[in-house]
Amino acid sequence: MTEKKAAPEKKHALDQQTSSFTDAVEEIARKLQKPLQPDLEDDFIRYALDSAAIVAHTDVRGIITYVNRKFCEISGYTARELIGANHRILHSGVHSKDFFRDMYREIAHGKIWHGEICNRRKDGSHYWVDTTIVPHLSPAGKVDSYTAIRFDISDRKKLESALRTSKEHLDRLANLDPLTGLPNRRRFQEYLEMQVQDHERSNGIFHLALLDVDSFKEVNDTFGHHAGDVLLQNIGKRLRSFEDSQLFMSRMGGDEFSLILVGATDCEADELFEEILEAIRQPMVIGTTPRRISSSLGIARFPRDGKDVGNLFKAADLALYKAKALGRDRVEVFQPQLREVARRKSALYEEIEGGLEHGEFELHYQPIIPLLSGQAISLEALMRWRHPERGLLTPAYFGEGFEDPAIRAALGMFMLERIFADAQSLRQAEAPLHRIAMNLTNSDFRSDIFLDRFFELCAETGIGPESFSAEMTEGMLLGLAQKRVEQGLKRLHMAGVEVALDDFGTGFASLTHLRRLPIDRLKIDRSFVANIAASPEDRAIVRGVIQIAHSLGKTVTAEGVETIEQIDLLSDMKCDHLQGWYFSPACEVRELPEVLAMMPKLDAEKLH
Repeated sequence: MTEKKAAPEKKHALDQQTSSFTDAVEEIARKLQKPLQPDLEDDFIRYALDSAAIVAHTDVRGIITYVNRKFCEISGYTARELIGANHRILHSGVHSKDFFRDMYREIAHGKIWHGEICNRRKDGSHYWVDTTIVPHLSPAGKVDSYTAIRFDISDRKKLESALRTSKEHLDRLANLDPLTGLPNRRRFQEYLEMQVQDHERSNGIFHLALLDVDSFKEVNDTFGHHAGDVLLQNIGKRLRSFEDSQLFMSRMGGDEFSLILVGATDCEADELFEEILEAIRQPMVIGTTPRRISSSLGIARFPRDGKDVGNLFKAADLALYKAKALGRDRVEVFQPQLREVARRKSALYEEIEGGLEHGEFELHYQPIIPLLSGQAISLEALMRWRHPERGLLTPAYFGEGFEDPAIRAALGMFMLERIFADAQSLRQAEAPLHRIAMNLTNSDFRSDIFLDRFFELCAETGIGPESFSAEMTEGMLLGLAQKRVEQGLKRLHMAGVEVALDDFGTGFASLTHLRRLPIDRLKIDRSFVANIAASPEDRAIVRGVIQIAHSLGKTVTAEGVETIEQIDLLSDMKCDHLQGWYFSPACEVRELPEVLAMMPKLDAEKLH
């Protein structure tokens, strides 16, 4: 506390001291309104010499004719060196020619001049003095010499400089992002408000863009926070390469940046923002490997898309959301209908949260039938929402809810807890089941929370990991999240959980994934199975997938089986498991014993 108060107290003391010096000088100046006597015994001279002042006397040409001891001490010159020299010997170069021109104009007209001057010592160092220059008038009323009375204010100036530097540092902290050096959210908000006000008065337009780094969280999770920081610093450098008087850029926080472009048409704005995304796409080293990073950008225009800061920002945010929803790595311009889409999604998110709170969500189970006799039936857990007004809903009606990370995580955790509760019920009913398949998302692998809870439930219920299957889509194997997903899958697989690749053939999974990852089973998407009887191409694809899977030691499940003809064809192709409405739709856990008992039986000998 003492250190923090020291600077203001010191400055206050110096101000008081300077004030007393100034009062003394004013008294001296009043004495000098009458002609100066030629001898040094004048009352004024004695007063000045007896004070703490630094005193010098010059003629009208600026030649020094007298200095006191204080003058010599502070300047480093001897009186002999100073007397006869021009006062310019003290010039430090700090002040401009205009500064001295104004000063000389005042004193040449017989006016007293007061101000602060930086002088140069003999050794070249600088010192500051509070200076009063008093013109001496001859009996004829003309200026014939000057007396300069100075007080050393170097300590005060140092303090002022320190305070100024401290203020500048605090301003930087308040307005700049320390990681990227770009203006921060606070400065952005001030600038945006200013632009809204200015363009409202001038009836002008400007563009606001919000930029998000795609898969930034995956970079942090996979390579660590240091790699994430380096990524943001590199993006900051690339953004600054576009900086000019028309483009203001800032980091809003996390992986989000904002850009305000003035004086540009819509076409010019689109072109510039596309160039920025292309610059970010250029490979940059993450960890130890050059990687291509993409970003998404949403644009709103003032005043068309929002006449105030809040609505304009919301419009840009909606455009950004659309860019990410359409696959990322793109620029999207705000469209009015996005507001209605946002309202609908917001209402859906609230409904889902309420549904979870009121127990409206449940799991239904669809049997997975083995074609080989003697094997137990497995089940796939499927999410259902028993909506109080719209009845039983499948994910086709609330799938947009999974776009929100928090809701996706909450639904995933609900699924996990319910599967174990239902598995206990089925065990008590002595249902002859092999495995229960649960559908996972990238969110389940972004931290260890989901997997840790899975293994906790295994221990709490006594139901081993080998009683479960983890189903994932091909999209989970792409992007920077891939490493986290692979680590999670290996952890599950090593514990005995079967790993299945869902909807195979509809995404971008490669044979490399099948060879490298611990995948036990492939699920052929229903879109191929539906036309297997009528389409030679679909038959060839399904047959090829089954043959490749078997050659790699993996089993195959065909989804969407609805006819006996499909069953015959899949059996001829040596498919391992079948799933679809031919056997049973998904049903509640309490209905399973009856459903399994009444399910159509396959003639294994006839099929094979």
